[in-house]
Amino acid sequence: MFTIITALILISCSSTKRKTEKRCKSILKNDYKTILEEKFESVVGNDTIFLNEIKYECVYTALYTKKGMYDRFGKWNQEVYPNGRNHPILLWNNVKLFPNDTTEFIVATHGLESVETIYASVLVFDKKNKDLLSDESEYKTKLIEYFSEMIKTNNSKKRDFYEIYWKTVNPKRWEQIKQYQKNK
Repeated sequence: MFTIITALILISCSSTKRKTEKRCKSILKNDYKTILEEKFESVVGNDTIFLNEIKYECVYTALYTKKGMYDRFGKWNQEVYPNGRNHPILLWNNVKLFPNDTTEFIVATHGLESVETIYASVLVFDKKNKDLLSDESEYKTKLIEYFSEMIKTNNSKKRDFYEIYWKTVNPKRWEQIKQYQKNK
């Protein structure tokens, strides 16, 4: 399923710039220091489109939202590699996040580990590609809480995500990880 969201992410991938000082003096396991609401900028032809991205900053791993979605909904539907980056944005299509709610969501998970920061993030849309993290969305607060709780309740003993992720994203790295674990 190739959606407009996928096209937007493929064409451009950048968030609004913040100061490049080190923001994470420490990282938190199964938690985060700050929730940032930032604009994900995408340029399509002569048009610039801004999508809402929620970032959970100073997390233990930038893969938290990816792993959380995998743990709850299984393997993603699509990987999108924006601007030649090594780590893809993972997309889940038509997932029902909330009990007693028939809404099907498109969830894009992302993250970044850099000298300045480490965060796990999400962008969320409905089937009509409506940005559900916009200020006008009735789901915004509920979605922020949902992914916050996903990070806080991460089961670090559940590790099958990492095998499928690294086999898909970087098979050589997966072989290195297996070798390291074998030699431990």
